Amino acid sequence: MAAPLLGKTFFVTGATDGIGAHTAQRLAAQGATVLVHGRNPGRVEQAVAAVERAGSGSGGAPPRGFVADLASLAQVRRLAEEVAASSPSVDVLINNAGVFEQQLRKSEDGFELTWAVNVAAPFLLTACLLEAVRERVVVVSSISAASSIDWGNLQQERGFSAHNAYSLSKLAEQLFTFELADRLRAAGSPVTCNCLDPGTVNTKMLSAGWGSIGIPVKEANYELKAATDPALAGTSGEYFVGGRIARPPSIARDKAEQQRLWRLLEEQTGAKWSV
Repeated sequence: MAAPLLGKTFFVTGATDGIGAHTAQRLAAQGATVLVHGRNPGRVEQAVAAVERAGSGSGGAPPRGFVADLASLAQVRRLAEEVAASSPSVDVLINNAGVFEQQLRKSEDGFELTWAVNVAAPFLLTACLLEAVRERVVVVSSISAASSIDWGNLQQERGFSAHNAYSLSKLAEQLFTFELADRLRAAGSPVTCNCLDPGTVNTKMLSAGWGSIGIPVKEANYELKAATDPALAGTSGEYFVGGRIARPPSIARDKAEQQRLWRLLEEQTGAKWSV
């Protein structure tokens, strides 16, 4: 029996640890060609080896590794260029990478680090790679997404809170997801865009913010489902919790807020979109 994902290419950001690493390995086991991203060269090398072991015997092409610090817009652009040069088409882009910063730190571009990695980076990366994407864009958000947005304090300069910065970034991801889905639909593109809560999974990032809770990483399959489930083909502009369509915070569906964030991120990142 042929591996179900044979011939498909998936690009997973933040694939050296946690849910991203687990997803990359599960994809390879089903025959997919997996493009593995991470920030540390040594850890990327280890992750690629683990993905290759997981895919042994599946018939898929060997995985390939890419190194970039998503806190740097210049490195995000370079990452997109390297991925496009390595693989002219990407069936599914999984924006999995994320951080939970305990202290206020700024990126080299002047953004609060949570915002830089969780919001600006996937926005720019998706813009740069969109013409190569064939099927799906998946954005890993969170059930912890904020229910409101303070436009005057996006960079957390008035009283930093790690949880507030993280929750804000997850709301921004939802706003970006829904606006992109609408743009793709209006352009007649077959590409879908959805976001999801990956579940309460005992990762290092979750432990940093909430303590050691949740299911083991090896049981975290909602991200994989959003990226591969044939039943979701054609489903776009949705938010999934527990593998099912759920209702996001009401502000995430506000078209004016979606467009306001989009314009702001275009200014911040210099992203040029094909839709």
